[in-house]
Amino acid sequence: MLQNSKKKICIIVDCLSGGGAEKQAANFSKSLHNHGFEVSIISLKDQITYDYEGTLYNLGKKESSLKIIKQVQKFFAFKKAYKKCNADMYIDFRSRSRFVMEYLLHRFIFEAEKMMMIIHSYEIHWHIPKGKLFKKIYNTTHAVVAVSEGIEAKLGEIYDFENLIHIPNYITPNENQPENTQEISEEYIIAVGRLRNDIKQFDRLIETYHASGLTEKNIKLFICGDGEDKESLEKLISTLQLNDYVRLLGFVENVDEYIRNAKFLVVSSRVEGFPMVILEALQQKTPVISFDCKSGPNEIIQHKINGLLVENQNFADLKDAMILLIENFELYTECKQNTVSSINKFTEKIVIQQWIQLINV
Repeated sequence: MLQNSKKKICIIVDCLSGGGAEKQAANFSKSLHNHGFEVSIISLKDQITYDYEGTLYNLGKKESSLKIIKQVQKFFAFKKAYKKCNADMYIDFRSRSRFVMEYLLHRFIFEAEKMMMIIHSYEIHWHIPKGKLFKKIYNTTHAVVAVSEGIEAKLGEIYDFENLIHIPNYITPNENQPENTQEISEEYIIAVGRLRNDIKQFDRLIETYHASGLTEKNIKLFICGDGEDKESLEKLISTLQLNDYVRLLGFVENVDEYIRNAKFLVVSSRVEGFPMVILEALQQKTPVISFDCKSGPNEIIQHKINGLLVENQNFADLKDAMILLIENFELYTECKQNTVSSINKFTEKIVIQQWIQLINV
């Protein structure tokens, strides 16, 4: 531990609430703290619900209601926080799609040799502004870190970064072990994520659930998460007369309990990165059904061993998979028994050593 005690690490995030990348950043702060690093966090938004370690610079407080003034104020607040952190390494978990803002950050604030740029989604332009300029900029940073092998391969094809490395997301030993647990009496399957139909496709999941006939077995569908499509999803549930069967739970503090008590987790996304929720479900001994989407699920799910991989965007097959895992008790039991052992390589103990090695290079 002592070799890290003088190292200062700053984690840069959009926020510490709501999403898998944000949860990973919060867990990462605790891991680094436990391994002897001095940790600070710069958050652009005043949305802090996940537990973290370190000094927090919350730039989302007292924002102007005028967009241009807010952006200017935040830029200078960012610059001040960056200098105050005085870190040996800055690890950027943010979404980074705005060309002008990102150029200004790299031109006037960031020190390239101290920056690590995390790519969380297969939609890489959410994290790298389009254009040749940012290929040059990112190539000068300490590292570009892809959280999945699929993202790493795509980055290699498009950008050919010389500093590209793959380090997966990971689970921590006790993050999903609350002191007080409770059993949920209803039988249900679960989906978790932001309510964005263009990405998570919860609207089509609800339609698929409706077609599956699981309502006849009184197996419900719970969806945990908030987002802009909540109203349209509520309307769809009402139209399909599923009010007694589909429940939008919103952002849930004890989501682990809901995952642990579910029959299985369903991932119906159009695109992913390296989904934390799949790791968390398997850690909770809950099998997973997921599209073989780009990217991440096929690096975690072993078909008919710890869950089911479904042909990408084939909702008919997704329906059949949901029915199969309910009706085939032998297959379900096999998948459930293999959940925890299947994710040993994605534990903190193993993955954090890759980070420490990269930081100390």
